[in-house]
Amino acid sequence: MVKRIALIGCGIWGLKILKELVYLKASVDVFETDHSAENDIYEAGANRVFRGIPSNNNYDGIIIATPSETHRNILEQIIPLDIPVFLEKPLTTNLDDALALERLKPDNVYLMHIWLYHPGIQLLGEIGRNGTLGKVLGIRSTRANWTSPRKDTDSAWNLLPHDITIAKEIFGFIPKPKAATAEFHDGVIRGLIALLGNNPYAVFEVSNRYESKIREVRLHCEGGIALLADEKTDHVSIIYGDANSEHDSLKTEKKGFDNTPPLRLELKEFLDYLDGGPAPRSSFTDGVEVVNTIHKLVELSRNKL
Repeated sequence: MVKRIALIGCGIWGLKILKELVYLKASVDVFETDHSAENDIYEAGANRVFRGIPSNNNYDGIIIATPSETHRNILEQIIPLDIPVFLEKPLTTNLDDALALERLKPDNVYLMHIWLYHPGIQLLGEIGRNGTLGKVLGIRSTRANWTSPRKDTDSAWNLLPHDITIAKEIFGFIPKPKAATAEFHDGVIRGLIALLGNNPYAVFEVSNRYESKIREVRLHCEGGIALLADEKTDHVSIIYGDANSEHDSLKTEKKGFDNTPPLRLELKEFLDYLDGGPAPRSSFTDGVEVVNTIHKLVELSRNKL
C-alpha cells in the first residue's frame, strides 16, 4: 500500500529525502516556508506544497528535515497527532530541549542517523564482532570539510552525531566521554577533537576548517586495521598486521559491499515500519543519549567538567 508522508522542511537535504521517497513510491506532501523552492519541490515529485506543519492525522508518517534548532518546537506540536515521526539528526542542539521532549514520553519518534545504514559501517561492525582482526581496541574517525550549509548550529552538533552513532553501531554502546578540545571562532565551535572510553576507545575529529572533504573511519584491532576511506567508496580495506609488524609484511584485502545509498535504506526502513515492519533502528532514547554525549564533550572542551 502506498504510504502517505508529510515532509516538513525541503531545503538542500529535504529535497534529497523527497526524491528518495518518490523513488520508493511514497506519496509525499511537503510543508515548506521558502516560497522560492516550490518549483523544485514539485519537479522532485511532491503532490502538494503547504506552509506551516501538519495539523491533522491524515498521514501515515511524518519526516522532519528542518534546521535542528526548530526540532523541539515542531515535535511539541506534532507528537499529539500520534503519527510515527522520522527526525533528521540531531534530536536537538542542547540538552535542555532534549530533556523537555523526553518528558512528553514520545513512543513513535525515531532518529535519522544515516551512518547507521551505511553498508561500510555495518561491515566494520561485522568485522569487529566476528573477530576477523582479533580483539577490538578502538575506532578513529575524521569528519571534516570547509564550512557547512547548516548555519543553525556549530561543527560539534552538526558532525558529532554521526561519529557517536557509528561508535554505538560498532561497539554496541557509546563509550564514556573523557576529554575534548575545541577550536573556537568568535565563540563558535568550528572544530573539535574528542576522546571517549579506554577499552575500547574512540577518537573523533570533526571540523569545518579543512579545505577538502574527509569522511574516514578506522577500526583498530590487535591483528590489524579495517578502514572505510570515505562515504562514497564501495569497499572496506583490511590491513593485516599487529602493532609490532614491519610495514613490508603488511597484507591488504578489500572487502566490497552493496553501495545502495544509505538515505534510501533508512527511508525504506521507515516506510516498511509504517507497513507493519520492525521499528527503525534509532529510537528517541538513542537520540537523547547522543545529545547527552555531545553536551558532555562540549562541556569538557570548555573545561567545565
